[in-house]
Formats: sequence, C-alpha cells, structure tokens
Amino acid sequence: MTLHNDYKGTVFFDLDGTLMNAKSEIDDSVANAVHELRDNGYLPVISTGRATNELQHVLGPTGIDSYITLNGAFIKSGDQLIYESEISNKTIESVIAAALDFGDTIAMHTGDTTKIYEYKPIVTDFYASVHIEEPEVDPDFYKHNNIPMIIVVSHEGPERYQAKFPELNFFKTGKFSIDTVQKDVSKMHGIKHLLKGMDLEDKPVYAFGDGANDVPMIKFADHSVAMGNGIDEVKQLAEFVTTANTDNGIVNGLKHFDLI
Repeated sequence: MTLHNDYKGTVFFDLDGTLMNAKSEIDDSVANAVHELRDNGYLPVISTGRATNELQHVLGPTGIDSYITLNGAFIKSGDQLIYESEISNKTIESVIAAALDFGDTIAMHTGDTTKIYEYKPIVTDFYASVHIEEPEVDPDFYKHNNIPMIIVVSHEGPERYQAKFPELNFFKTGKFSIDTVQKDVSKMHGIKHLLKGMDLEDKPVYAFGDGANDVPMIKFADHSVAMGNGIDEVKQLAEFVTTANTDNGIVNGLKHFDLI
C-alpha cells in the first residue's frame, strides 16, 4: 500500500456528469483507469456534491476510499474523518422559510443520511433524475443532527437565495437542485483540507469536473480537465477539455496528462 506522502499527486473527480455515466454508474473502462491511476502512484479522490451514502456503487468498482462529499462539507479518507462543516439550526430555519415562500422544499444532509423537510412532486423528479432512492420526510431532522449541507429542491436558479443569504454558498447543480453550504465551504476548500490532512500539499493536483460547483476546484488545481459535456465556464477555465463523460472522457483526460 502506498503511504500518503509517497503518492506522486492527487486526482480529484466530480461524479455526476464526470466519473459516472448517464445512468449514474461507473463504466468498466473508467473503473479500470482509476485502478491503473493508483497503480501508477496517484491518489484518486472523489469530489462531489453527493453524500457518502450515495457513493457505494462508485467506491466498490473503483477502489477509491478517499472522498470529499457535500461540496467540501464532509471529508473522509478510509476511516479517518478529515473535516466536517455545520450549518446552524437558525440558518436552516431561515432557508426553510424562504423555500416555503418560494414554493420550494429542501433536503437536509448529514455525512451519510438525507431527509426531506416537506414532500412536493418535484422531489420525486429530482431523485429520479440522479438515480437515488427518494429520502423520507423528517421536518425535525436538522434539530437532532449536524447538517453540513442542505439542498434547495427547485426548478429555479440560486440567485434569489444567494441575495437573501450572503453567509451561504448556493450552487445550481442540476435541473432540480441548488446545493447549499457555508460560505467558506467549496470543493476547493475541501481539497485543501484533504491535502493537509494527508500530507500531500507539496504534490501536484489534478481535477476533473463539468458543473458550476466544480469551478472553485478547477481554478485551484495545478492541472484541470473539463468534460466535453461540461458548462462553458468550466471549459473556459480548464487546462484541457476532454470528451464527454459518456465518450471515454475520463480515460482520454488521464491519458492527456500521462497519468495512465
């Protein structure tokens, strides 16, 4: 087993639209590439807006055991908890009130559990679109648990929430979802916490992404890869634009930088 500080570098992968295919699964070619990447001395790390309970179908095939989840709000490597953020109950209650005013609802995340504040039909559409089992309704969940991230389930963009809550970061991560974390939380900050926690700060950082919540990570990485299916902003910022996630994008990106 490679010791942390013996790795040549770290490679961070977003999941939806990046490491996973259109069915939110891992293609065999991608799993094989990640294993080859580790064999070549690089640490593969998941960097996602998803929660840890939504990763098992990814961790098994790829062998990845280090992950930044909830957009940087919850970070583990093996059994080691590296970082966990917290949104206060008062703030969550304020966002809930705003969501109800706007006709939206919210999902609440701990590191490994998700609950819905109030059911609306859009909830079914949202979880079907990301191939995740629909969570149970528990409006009091935040009162009894540390909540690193909430999701505003909405057809709309994040602007009206961002204007109302400058102390939070709102990322539009899909047709139905606005990921919401503390202002000092992002995938970039998650990477910084992980590199420090694993003594890898002096090694090169590679990052693969496609969406708005990947922008801080793409900006921070020494070498960044935008997926061919990614948004324009990510493509413009990235060092290299690979093919789509459904067209060997991961394999081609890793080969471009001679990582496999």
